[in-house]
Amino acid sequence: MDMTEMKREFELRRAAGREVLRSVSFSGDLYATAAVLCLQEGVRTEAAEAQLKFTAEWFEHPHPNGRNHRGEADFAAIGMVPILCDGYDRLSEDCRAALDRFFLERDYRSMHGSENHAIMARVARLLAAEFYTDRQFVQYGKSAEEIRAEDEAYIDEFLMYRAGRAWGEFDSLGYGAEDLSILNTLFTYTKNDRLRKKAGMMLDMVLLDMIVDSKEGIYGGAHGRSYPEAVLDSTFSSIVTHGKAHFYHSTMYGYYCYYFGAEGGRPAPVMTHASALTSPYYPSEMVCRVAKCRKLPYENRERKHLHVMTAWDNGINRRELALVEGLSIDKYIYVCEDYMLGSITHQDAYPKGLICAWYAHHQQHEWELTLPGDGRAKIFTHHPGDPGEYKIHNRWTGDSFCNCGTHFCTRDTAISMYNIKGEKEFPYINADVPLEFFRERREAGNFLFLRHGKIFIMLWFANGYHYVTEGETAGYELLSDGRQHAVVCHVAKTSAFGDSIDTFAAAMQAEAPRFDAETMTVEFRDIRMDYENRWVKGEKQVFPYKNLYESPWLWSEYGSGVLHISDGEREEIMDFNF
Repeated sequence: MDMTEMKREFELRRAAGREVLRSVSFSGDLYATAAVLCLQEGVRTEAAEAQLKFTAEWFEHPHPNGRNHRGEADFAAIGMVPILCDGYDRLSEDCRAALDRFFLERDYRSMHGSENHAIMARVARLLAAEFYTDRQFVQYGKSAEEIRAEDEAYIDEFLMYRAGRAWGEFDSLGYGAEDLSILNTLFTYTKNDRLRKKAGMMLDMVLLDMIVDSKEGIYGGAHGRSYPEAVLDSTFSSIVTHGKAHFYHSTMYGYYCYYFGAEGGRPAPVMTHASALTSPYYPSEMVCRVAKCRKLPYENRERKHLHVMTAWDNGINRRELALVEGLSIDKYIYVCEDYMLGSITHQDAYPKGLICAWYAHHQQHEWELTLPGDGRAKIFTHHPGDPGEYKIHNRWTGDSFCNCGTHFCTRDTAISMYNIKGEKEFPYINADVPLEFFRERREAGNFLFLRHGKIFIMLWFANGYHYVTEGETAGYELLSDGRQHAVVCHVAKTSAFGDSIDTFAAAMQAEAPRFDAETMTVEFRDIRMDYENRWVKGEKQVFPYKNLYESPWLWSEYGSGVLHISDGEREEIMDFNF
């Protein structure tokens, strides 16, 4: 791995992204991120300033998409704050006045409670306070100096909490990209050297968190809050057309390709987060080495904290954080040359009385068999929800308010059970099985057998299954009816069965899984699980895991804020305790 060459290619990708943002129509530039970049570079300044002024007058006109102004005011704030730090003096008096009103008189905290919304607003406000050094923030009743002192302490504690417990919307395919955007903005513009250093380290940590769960930039296994498009296609980047230009909303796959280059023969999406395109941040050499030099196969175990949405909204609610201390979501993934198999292996319930307890399983993606070659080549099961509840419980992610699923995973087997109790919940589960990627398949009762490259795959549905044959999901959606379910996915080398799918099918049928719907217990080979417990070879599995990360490449004791990073030859330590 040649770091000089990697950086040279990165600079080419960065230049390409900046060129795209310099050429787009501003009609869809809701948060003025492209307009700000153009103004900083002295390109199309008249049109860019008009868009910036429109965004700065966020609260003075109807929302362009008909939404509540307070929903995304923090996105507008963090999109515009770079022009305060670099380019304010080049703006017209009217535009400066509009920015002054926004940052010094309007409350741009989001109405939505989430850890990401909270830190986004704080970073924007700190950077504004660093710029408006002698002004009063009327909407908050505080001086710039008071804001600066308060937000520096808040952000420092937030980052330290993350260093020991990871981000709330854990391993999200889309919101992880927002985390990187927030951190890049802080890293680029803050005058606080301590926070700048921590932001750079946290950027490394978020990328490492992805890398140890991925192969060729495809993020495998289970994920926190994600959208259906991304879980159905790990390389998904929505294309947006503005005038003659086409560009992508970057996801975690987009960030991987931006920093490390596209792999697996796939084209790299164009990076369009202005925060990344204007940031001097580039991953440390050790992060690059882990991305490029990992040896397969390996296992990774992770312990992620429960997302406490309301703990960070107004100050830091340490009582709520204390209520969930020690509670976690445990993840496992096995990464090898032919596949990745990962799931949530244990998930604590939120304590009673906690306001945000409703958030459990919110847009969560519980398990996945990820196959090489294409971002759509994957298998997982899910309990669908009403498509109208897109942000709560939808067709392909999340189980909020129902919470009917429980899951477990080993190197070659993933098991899921579903106990659907709500009368209004759909009485069936579905599965994503894109048949186009499997050149051989066999069906036998409750079994579906598939070949992909050098592996055979067994899928077993306790209640049987049938294909969706009409509509947009035909060709990849399977349904299994009933309210109590068990699903087993097992993977094996083709060479172990003489390269014969029929031999594999016969062997699996002879070892058929066993499911007891009354006790909600399933057994397959040496694995047994009920709704709360898991046993492997008769040994009860212990949860939660002790460590935040536990793999050959990344190791960290939960809550310590100390990360041990290895490329297989040497180790470095990243310590947030300063």
